[in-house]
Amino acid sequence: MPWTKKDYPDAMKNLEEEIRNKAIEIANRLSKDGYDDDRAIPIAISQAEQWYENQGGKISSSITHHLFPGESGWILKTKDGKESDHFDTKQEAMDRIKVLSSKKAIKVMIHDSEGKFQEVQG
Repeated sequence: MPWTKKDYPDAMKNLEEEIRNKAIEIANRLSKDGYDDDRAIPIAISQAEQWYENQGGKISSSITHHLFPGESGWILKTKDGKESDHFDTKQEAMDRIKVLSSKKAIKVMIHDSEGKFQEVQG
């Protein structure tokens, strides 16, 4: 039975989503090629981690954060709505987004003062 994004080996549960998705893809291919699960899973995880590193650690294709103006500046929140940072100016927020995106894969949806979508960064 092939693994999916919702049903995958326990060994993959602590991987970042992008790495896990790639590991699932690789493990399914190895399994189809006749590898036993005990061998396919660690190989898939290792290759997925290597693939991620070769991508520069920047491969997020979905929105991970939202940036929008608040009453006293700009607020950066994670996708689940938790506030991560507060900034006095939009430029300060954009500078922080640049630093965050250099460390890990993020994609930020930027909203205007009316809450409308402006652009995506990351």
